[in-house]
Amino acid sequence: MIDSKTGKRIVVLIDEKSGPYIRVSTWNDADALEDLLSDTYDVLYEMKTPEEFREEGGKEYCFGNAADPEKLQRILDEIIL
Repeated sequence: MIDSKTGKRIVVLIDEKSGPYIRVSTWNDADALEDLLSDTYDVLYEMKTPEEFREEGGKEYCFGNAADPEKLQRILDEIIL
């Protein structure tokens, strides 16, 4: 998946305490991603809105320590918006 604002590939990041997560810059990307993660891929996530993303509606998705970051990245790489 490519972030429509930055034009960069969305990459799974790792937080030492909470596990894998990703950041999406805009509301349109976030809305489409939520539908795909829930309906198509059955991926559970917790969503936050970082301060720097509030204006454009971007989100941060946390998947928890049990999530496989490599599998998440493969899913994200399949997504074309």
